[in-house]
Amino acid sequence: MLALCALAAPAAANPVDLFGFGARAQSMGGAVTAGADDASANYYNPARLAGSDDIRIDVGYQLAQPLLAVDGNGQGVDSSRGLAIGLVVPGRLAAARLAIGAGLFLPDQQITRTRTLPSPQPRWALYDNRPQRLFLAANLGIALPGRVSIGAGISYMSSTQGDVRLEGIVGFPDASTSQLVLNMDVDLKTIRYPQAGVSWDVLPWLTLAATYRGGFKLVLDQTFDITGDIGTPGSPPLVDNGFLHLRSIAQDLFQPAQVTAAAHARITPRLAVGFDLSWHRWSVFQNPAAQIEIELDLQDFNDLVNIPPQDPLPAPHFHDIAIPRLGVEYVLATAPRRTWRLRGGYVYEPSPTPEQFGATNFIDNDKHSLSAGAGVEIPDLGGIVLRPVTIDLSFVTTFLPEREHRKLIAVDPVGDYRARGVVLAGALSSRWRF
Repeated sequence: MLALCALAAPAAANPVDLFGFGARAQSMGGAVTAGADDASANYYNPARLAGSDDIRIDVGYQLAQPLLAVDGNGQGVDSSRGLAIGLVVPGRLAAARLAIGAGLFLPDQQITRTRTLPSPQPRWALYDNRPQRLFLAANLGIALPGRVSIGAGISYMSSTQGDVRLEGIVGFPDASTSQLVLNMDVDLKTIRYPQAGVSWDVLPWLTLAATYRGGFKLVLDQTFDITGDIGTPGSPPLVDNGFLHLRSIAQDLFQPAQVTAAAHARITPRLAVGFDLSWHRWSVFQNPAAQIEIELDLQDFNDLVNIPPQDPLPAPHFHDIAIPRLGVEYVLATAPRRTWRLRGGYVYEPSPTPEQFGATNFIDNDKHSLSAGAGVEIPDLGGIVLRPVTIDLSFVTTFLPEREHRKLIAVDPVGDYRARGVVLAGALSSRWRF
């Protein structure tokens, strides 16, 4: 476990919260907290890792395309696509059965992206900066007596801190004569947040589970400094050794703390049903716009510069939400060479954002997600791979019904608007056992 954690590199917040992890879980609407039987347990419930007797490697590709519009105009929200990789390695410690695992979602566009928008500018609050992120988690699951398993792990994120420094001569009155040397320094600082879970096989056909996932926020902290003389190069400066210092602090990304209770019932040998109910603590969400601090010294010209203090950022007033998830898996056919499964799911996610009638414009709608998928299990690959190999495919459509935002003030610079959209997602995964 220590070696696995040492390999974990800093990462940024994950799109897995938005679109799921792995094709099987995605096709069941994410209702697998009590029923994950593959490496997706690294995200959904680390306690489920302990149920594996095989080394498992899951490799897949998943993508999602938000198609979101305001007043009929597309907003160009980024897509999410990349590799989803999972690993489970079982073992024993004395008489206890355990397993270590790791999960990785690696975007193939940008590893991370930061963006800060002005507070009044409309943005899709839950999609703006979340799709383009790298997710990495390391977990340990242990099977206890009494058909109970527990698990815990750490997910890795990063915040950004950077400096931009300019030194030299600032040209005045002709700015094009400036002679400045640029120096940039940017650091990624690791943020870790925990996750833990428990799984209990109450009956041979019924499993109950619960998980906790810690919340976090990524803070973008940047400074901009200009130091030097002001005037015409080659002439006595109007200002000798002046400076401008600007610091911008913004919440680049937020993930709420989450608690989930779940059940997985094997109704018949062919039919299984999963149900999850999650609570997301959005009420502590803060305005992500930048807080600006400015200091300057222009010596004799200080009285000519008046920079008013920044107004306090308006509170977003998000509220906590509960998200139900329902998933179904049916064994369609079992044969010596193939086992086919069909899956489906439904998720209702209420929006945590209130109507945007004031100074903020954090756009979000209720979401209804319908998912479907299929899987085929092959007992072996002609003597080359001796354990079963599974191929899973999933499709998800998320509908965001139209929502109207009406401003209280008629002269609001943004005005009333309507928002709606759809998100299309899919995944193809392969599961290998050794």
